[in-house]
Amino acid sequence: MRQELIVNVKVRTSDCLNILKALKVDEVGLPEGIKTSINCINDEINYTVSAVVTDPKVTLSVWNTIDDFLRNLKAVLLVEDS
Repeated sequence: MRQELIVNVKVRTSDCLNILKALKVDEVGLPEGIKTSINCINDEINYTVSAVVTDPKVTLSVWNTIDDFLRNLKAVLLVEDS
């Protein structure tokens, strides 16, 4: 059976467009079958990861992709606050 996994992360920020530019550069070289989109709506970053789950390893790859995004977001926000 073919299942699609979609995860959406929303984060409010004071400088969405500049943070978006900083994060977008890392959205390349994703594992096969995983797609991401990142955009700003007002002061909110919207990050979506989707994948067709063919085996459990795909779920782990999605988790790692989200973890990378959150780690990079944290780093950008720390720089923004200093």
